[in-house]
Amino acid sequence: MTGVPHDAESERQLLGALLLRPDLMLQVEPVIKKKDLYLESHRLIYDAVSELYHQRNEDLDALQVIQFLSDKSLIEQAGGSAYVMKLVEDVMAPGSALIQARRLRSISVRRDLMLLAEQIASDAAHPQEDESEFLKGVEDKVLSITNANLSHGLLQAREFHDEFIEHIKHLEAARGGLTGTATHFTEFDQLTSGLKGGQLLILAARPSQGKTTLAMNIAANIALREQKPVVVFSLEMSRIELMMRLVCAEARFGQSDLQRGHFGTRMDYLAATIENLFRSPIYIDDSGVVDIWDCRARTRKLALELAQKGQSIGLIVVDYLQLMSDPQSRAQGRQHEVATISRNLKQLARMVDAPVIAVSQMNRSVEQRRGESARPMLSDLRESGAIEQDADIVMFIHHDKFDPEDSSPEALEKRGTAEIIIAKHRNGPTDSFRLAYTPQINRFDNRPGME
Repeated sequence: MTGVPHDAESERQLLGALLLRPDLMLQVEPVIKKKDLYLESHRLIYDAVSELYHQRNEDLDALQVIQFLSDKSLIEQAGGSAYVMKLVEDVMAPGSALIQARRLRSISVRRDLMLLAEQIASDAAHPQEDESEFLKGVEDKVLSITNANLSHGLLQAREFHDEFIEHIKHLEAARGGLTGTATHFTEFDQLTSGLKGGQLLILAARPSQGKTTLAMNIAANIALREQKPVVVFSLEMSRIELMMRLVCAEARFGQSDLQRGHFGTRMDYLAATIENLFRSPIYIDDSGVVDIWDCRARTRKLALELAQKGQSIGLIVVDYLQLMSDPQSRAQGRQHEVATISRNLKQLARMVDAPVIAVSQMNRSVEQRRGESARPMLSDLRESGAIEQDADIVMFIHHDKFDPEDSSPEALEKRGTAEIIIAKHRNGPTDSFRLAYTPQINRFDNRPGME
């Protein structure tokens, strides 16, 4: 492999700093390992400093490192005694050890990627037994290298002091307003302060209650009104079906009329809505057979592409969770498989710093209940309690059963609406509110006066 990226001077500066101030190992070790150094001599010295530091804490100097390497007959391979002493003499800024470590870690990742690229090129030159598995394996190997670079390990509180202060300033600037991305459903935004990166939201209901509609309404609001990229993994509907729903919702056009081609006098408005939607940053994967690892790899890849443009993912929608699979844990039972999928969706949300809305089914038992007990509960989530455990927010869609002859104010208020129940909210209150619901146009709206 030619032109291997490395920085010998940064390695020397890092080692000199550690020899002069061994206490810096506390900051450096979570970031960089022996293998991340390019020169073998530097790896030997780093390994010696690390081992001696853990034996003697801060009671360590260059002479002890020289003696340690000599006792193991490694001093010549490490460059000799004079070279170790010169590392201490030449260090310019011992306090920059952490900066040097982060730089060397990034260079090490680039080396790993180059080695992997050579391996992939060699493997790709030969026929594969399963081409799709080979391509998936390539994605997994690349992501395993880049994702490892995101892990920072244990951090002492002072190391993320500035990050925390910035977060507090962000909250202060919001002054009770939204600290996350607006969904434009007013009461939901008031309860949650908006959707935040790293959150996993579960949206559950029985079939034909509007789960996909609400998830896609939120997605459209973020893509069209916030102009943030939205990723949709549709495991049940095709991309054409999803776009038909979005067009109906945004144009407030009856889906049955659209399906039959009855456009009437609204054709120009319909065409404008279609163009607006197709210019929006909505990404749809309707493969139908996506497993959790495909989902992670494809989302991570898009996140990296968007980052190069200075953008980030605003929302990820999975419709729906129970249709997703995990070949690696399938043999251990369906509950374990769903638990693994749920956990990985939470990890994905944190990995790309975007909220994930996972549409979920509910158990049939809710249909057997009557009266107040018919309202959904967390225990109604289908197939695994891990979904409830991993989620930051769990919300249900509930439609009241009412007497068509009842003309009381309460009954009139409930007609044409659905109750949205926030049954779990890790960082805020639980409550419920109502949205106007028009299933004919696949749309939820704020109730009048709540915009």
